[in-house]
Amino acid sequence: MPELRIDPIIGRRVYIAEDRAGRPSDYGAAVSGGSSASETPPTAPAVRGNCPFCAGNEIHTPVAELTVSDASGQWQCRVVPNKYPAVRIDRPIEGAFGAHEVIIESPEHLLDVTRLGPERLAAIVRVYRDRLRHWAAQPGIRHGLVFKNSGCDAGASLEHIHSQVTAVPFVLPVVERELAAAERFYGSQGTCIFCDLLQRELAAGQRVVANHDAYAVVTPHAPRQPYEMWLLSKTHAARFDQLADDAIEPLAAMLLDALERLQAVAPGCPYNLLLHTAPFDDEHAASYHWHWEIVPRLAHEAGLEWGGGVHICPLSPENAARRLRRNDE
Repeated sequence: MPELRIDPIIGRRVYIAEDRAGRPSDYGAAVSGGSSASETPPTAPAVRGNCPFCAGNEIHTPVAELTVSDASGQWQCRVVPNKYPAVRIDRPIEGAFGAHEVIIESPEHLLDVTRLGPERLAAIVRVYRDRLRHWAAQPGIRHGLVFKNSGCDAGASLEHIHSQVTAVPFVLPVVERELAAAERFYGSQGTCIFCDLLQRELAAGQRVVANHDAYAVVTPHAPRQPYEMWLLSKTHAARFDQLADDAIEPLAAMLLDALERLQAVAPGCPYNLLLHTAPFDDEHAASYHWHWEIVPRLAHEAGLEWGGGVHICPLSPENAARRLRRNDE
């Protein structure tokens, strides 16, 4: 039977409807809690001649704002202005003002960020933090978002692994709703709603995917998609741009672990990776908690989602967590 669940942070409504998982589709595979993508992750050549993100094709991107190189001088990561930006730093405040950058995460034509391994992924996580730090220091910029669109169904236009950073003069609406909920909870309970949520999840165990010393990954109570995961720090912190150097490697290892688990249960799965962090001020230091959200794109959004704002997820988060940690049991 379908079950209505309400997200404890912002009140998002989700119907858990596992009976719908095997329904047929006119557009390919049945919609299910498994992968609608190929069972074999795609492969690619080390360098592709027409890919603007591959080594040797740098002339096809704007001049890099930041380059991270290895000991031999070969770049491993480039940060370039988005060639087709949603916002621009040279626009006036009343217009589409802001920054929009692309983080090219490998000189090789890789399609899956898990191919980087923990050390190279840690370097990418450091770039995420440092680009947010850079924009936090710029006049007129209030908030930043780091996100990855992996796969065509997740909105990627190029398959070469990359992420994006946007920095804008307002607080992004989804985070604004989280901030308001966090402030209300802190005002009534005297603690962070995300810290409270994590403690409850770890105590219950049903939706815990991975639990390491500094970080934990859980499936949310009211997921939008099968295998949706949240990665949270066990140490309270509101702003990702203030992340300490010694926290980067364990975070990258945990992020890699979560993405590898996703690929194990849904090979080739498209997904969005989203960083929710507080605005570039200290007003929410006590109440808010930065976190990563991994949102697979396995179930199609249609009328109820777009017309009513209510999601239908064909896999319960408890069953999703069980499958994601299967190799641990």
